[in-house]
Amino acid sequence: MNGSRAIERIKKILREFLWTIGFKGKLISTSLKGHYGEWFACQSLVRKGYILVQKNWRSKLNQRLEIDLIFKDINILVFVEVRARSSGGLVSGYDSINRKKLNILKRAFIAYLRESKYRPDHYRFDIVEVDLPLTGNGKPTLFHHENIAIF
Repeated sequence: MNGSRAIERIKKILREFLWTIGFKGKLISTSLKGHYGEWFACQSLVRKGYILVQKNWRSKLNQRLEIDLIFKDINILVFVEVRARSSGGLVSGYDSINRKKLNILKRAFIAYLRESKYRPDHYRFDIVEVDLPLTGNGKPTLFHHENIAIF
């Protein structure tokens, strides 16, 4: 790990620690909103009893194929796409996933199943929408859409 990558990793750990203790700060960039949305979704699904398998998985053969979160729900492998949006947005996170994005996600899921040593009997696709408040002190709202038809 080079120096700049190590610094970014430390920043990420510090940010997530601050979010855990309740200090959110201003989510000024799109990437920071996305990171916070993934963190918030992960925390919420763990509280629901899901077991985290992996975050931000990328295919070894095609780095563009990425899965935000992978969980286990009893004996089902759950692929999760997180969509973080400002609560005043015109399009919901669910509706923001078009046919092209669904095809890319499907290719990523198939790549994961091919590259993984673990072969689940059952798997599904979920979408988690995180609506971020327009003010800095508001609490985000989470919508969990389970078992989206993709396979």
